[in-house]
This record gives sequence, C-alpha cells and structure tokens, in this order.
Amino acid sequence: MKESLTPEKIQEEYSTGNLGKENAAELLISLIEGSENTEIRVRSVKVLEKINFQSEKIFKTLENHLISDENAIVRASVANYLIKNFLEDCLPALRWVIQHERSPLVLQLIFNSIGKFDSPQLELIKKDITFWIENFSSKVGVVPQESKFFLDLEVLFAKGKRNYTIDPFIYKHFEELRDIKDREPWLVIQNKHVEILNFNYFNWKFIKNNTDIVNSLSKLQDLDVYLCSLRKYSHNDRVISAIPESIGSLIHLKRLIIRRNGLKKLPISMKKLTSLKELDISYNKFEEIPEVIYSFNKLETLNIKRNIIQNISESLSQNVKVIR
Repeated sequence: MKESLTPEKIQEEYSTGNLGKENAAELLISLIEGSENTEIRVRSVKVLEKINFQSEKIFKTLENHLISDENAIVRASVANYLIKNFLEDCLPALRWVIQHERSPLVLQLIFNSIGKFDSPQLELIKKDITFWIENFSSKVGVVPQESKFFLDLEVLFAKGKRNYTIDPFIYKHFEELRDIKDREPWLVIQNKHVEILNFNYFNWKFIKNNTDIVNSLSKLQDLDVYLCSLRKYSHNDRVISAIPESIGSLIHLKRLIIRRNGLKKLPISMKKLTSLKELDISYNKFEEIPEVIYSFNKLETLNIKRNIIQNISESLSQNVKVIR
C-alpha cells in the first residue's frame, strides 16, 4: 500500500469520478485493516460512511473490528458506523460488546446511540444497557442516575487512549484521599448519593494512572502541594475545557470544588444542583460569574479567587460569602 494513500484522497478520487463506489470502499477498508495510524483508520471509517456503500463484506469486516480490534478508538468509530448503517444486523455483536467491552469510549457511544432509537427490536439490548449501568453504579457506590457522571469521567480519562479500561473500584480511593486545606475527602458518597466532590482533572487522572502508589500518597502531609508541584512540570492533560454536563445528575451535591481546571464556563445542567451550599471555582479562567450560579438558592460560600472576574452583582454578594 502506498504511504501517500489517505482517506481524503480516496474521497476526492471518488467525488471526481476517478474511483467507483465499490473500489473506493475497498481502499478504505484496506486502510482500516492495514494502517498503524489510529487517525487514518478513524478517518477512513468516516469517509466510508460518506461514500455510503454498504455490502455484506463491509458489514462482516467492520463487525469483526468491533469485537476484536485492539484499538478502542477504532472500535468506537466502527460501532458508530454500524449502528447508523447496519443496526438490525449488528445487534448481536453490540450485545456481546456490552457484556465484554471495557473501554468507556465504546460503551458510552453505544449507550448514547441506542438511546436515540425507539423500537421494540431494541428491547433486549436496552435491558443489557440497564443491567450494565446498574452493575457499574453498584461498584462505584451510587444510584444509577448519578453513575452517568462517573462514566463521563471515564471517557475524559480515556480520551486519546487506545487501551484504557474502566475500573469502577478506583473511586473508593477518592473517598480516602484528602489534603490539609479542605480536610474533607475528594469524594463523599452518602446513601448512594454524591454529597462532596473535589474534582481536579490533573489530580484525578494522576491517581487513575498511578493506583499502585495511592497508599503512599494518602500518607502525605499535604497531598495538594505535592500534586501542584507535579502539575507545574507536566505539559500534558493538565486541564479540561469543560465539566461533563452529567454533573447535573448529582442533585444531592452540597460541596463542589473544581479549582485549577482551566474552566471558562459551567454546564447549564448545574441548575439542578439545588442542594449546593459551597462552590469553589478558584484558579480557573472565568471572566464573569457564571449565570448558573444564580440558581443556587442554598449557596452560602463562593470562592472565585484567581480568576479574571471584575464585577460581582450586589444581590450575590449580599446573600453569599464571596471569597476573592
């Protein structure tokens, strides 16, 4: 195969009539099967969908990749294609994947995609999804509704990783870790509901990647200082662009700390956090008080330190202790 062959060139040749639909599809399949470049393989799947050539051979080939490909990013891309173009045919394979898959990238895509359909034929696979979510929720220690947030976190941690796998028991560590400043654990779950969440993307991802030293970390006098030092010299994955919308499912949340995440906005779904009493958004990139904060009727303390916020409404400062 020529090194210069790309999905975009195949699409161009097809668009100009130099390649027939079937030949173009064959070349794209050859890239999916033969390339060692993840991006090229994923783009090949996307171009295959644009060409819209469907055959039994293509279905069987992609079904095989869905089940056995070693790259989770490719499996997710293939799952998306099969659901859109071969939904009825791929249901047995999808059910198998739900029972055996350990990549949050693949599972979330299937869950979200199947949820958009309303058909009696999908009853069994929807039961599989419900069972998976209930099992995942039980291992995390929360109700199924709140487990969506933890699955979304898993997707954040898995982004760009071809072999990342879900470990729901890792969240038990976050219930044990704490730093001197906040005293409280990073995660407090009471009666299967999240009540305290101290989420910093870098810190949590570091723990996820270094579970073998968690016991040692928990003994540090000031864990936050140690992790801040590591963050200072790290150049990758230090911040996220947004908190998952599913944080709105944590309706029993009373204390939320999301400092040092590089955030510029908060999800609208946070309006549902009607029990929130304390919110810490310090050391982010907010230029103004997020509108959603005015929805928190029980809010007592708001920490906005080290942002770019210039103006604070009088109504907010009168009813809430604002730390600047």
